[in-house]
Amino acid sequence: VVGGRRRAHGGKDEVLHAGPLRDRGNAAHTVRRPSRTALTHILRPGINLAVWQRSVPAAIENWIRTSSPDGRPPLSSDLDVTIPAACAPAALAAAIDRPSVSDREGLSALASDVGELAGIVVRIAGQPYVRVRLEWVTDQQCSYFHTDRVSCRLVCTYRGDGTEWLANETAAKLTSPESEPPASEVHRLASGEVAIMRGSLSVADGTPALMHRSPPVASALHARLFLAI
Repeated sequence: VVGGRRRAHGGKDEVLHAGPLRDRGNAAHTVRRPSRTALTHILRPGINLAVWQRSVPAAIENWIRTSSPDGRPPLSSDLDVTIPAACAPAALAAAIDRPSVSDREGLSALASDVGELAGIVVRIAGQPYVRVRLEWVTDQQCSYFHTDRVSCRLVCTYRGDGTEWLANETAAKLTSPESEPPASEVHRLASGEVAIMRGSLSVADGTPALMHRSPPVASALHARLFLAI
């Protein structure tokens, strides 16, 4: 996402109801809650990962599962556009290859979800345009832990494993780009969860950028449908 100005976040914090998490605990520099309002906490000093805990919306999950034998939605090409957030649903619809009647419900749900997430990024970043990427990923794009040269980035994996990330304490121990931390210290987002990560262009308050990477992809049968804004 493009760089943005900061705006204060008001209102009371939501109560995180007890329940099983799909990750190993919460680091002090993260906020993870079952509400989209969790994402606004990325503006707080000291927070470099904000996660909206959710599953893949049912209509999207059904569409992915039934649209093709390998679960790949009928994208004529990967989507990579810089547009006003309000244009995201139309841009996504244009990238779908000849949607059939049975595809329309899933396409509408996916377009609506991407549009909503793009709108959230616009409100947080304070900029009218966003870069939207929707990709079918068949290999491990970024095998090394790294930070992004942006102010912040929203990610969501609709199919397959989610993005892997490190607690700040673990990231500080890495001595080179090729360093591999202990497996027990590698965290992974669940499929469907929405996360906003701080990048290296948003460190004015001393909060470090989040170290993260793409998860391994065992085969085409485990390919990922990945959104980045």
